Amino acid sequence: MITKKTSKRKKLKKKYKESGLDNVTLNGVSYSKCDKCGEEYYGYGDLGKLHATIARLLIIKRGVLSGKEVRFLRTYLGLSTSFFAKLTGYTVEHISRIEMEKNEVSKKFEVLIRSLVANMLPDRDYDLHDLWINEGGESYKRIVLNASDGGWSVDLAA
Repeated sequence: MITKKTSKRKKLKKKYKESGLDNVTLNGVSYSKCDKCGEEYYGYGDLGKLHATIARLLIIKRGVLSGKEVRFLRTYLGLSTSFFAKLTGYTVEHISRIEMEKNEVSKKFEVLIRSLVANMLPDRDYDLHDLWINEGGESYKRIVLNASDGGWSVDLAA
């Protein structure tokens, strides 16, 4: 059995580009690099919990969702573009244009996707009425998450 020798594991801050979102940063990501081949390894922990945390932050976000945020939420739901188009009554082309940020996200479409995600999340400590009817929610430009025991916590200072 051949094993790769890897350098000592480190914890670092990393932009989470794999999410498809430009504004998500993770603190405490485990990192190691193979001394032999140079391959880098990042450990995000439980991806289900990480993605649920990001999805929760997006559905309580104040203001209109971006196309990239819509794509993240659609993929979080596990829906293909074609199935999502059938579910929402939009065409595949329209969904694609929204996700590529060539079409604006309508209020009706936004409430629909936020509702679909809200129904999937395991816990809910917010009131949908306050979020969407009274235009409440959180305002932020960046999402910073810290690795914590078995999950992710929001960095309120960000």
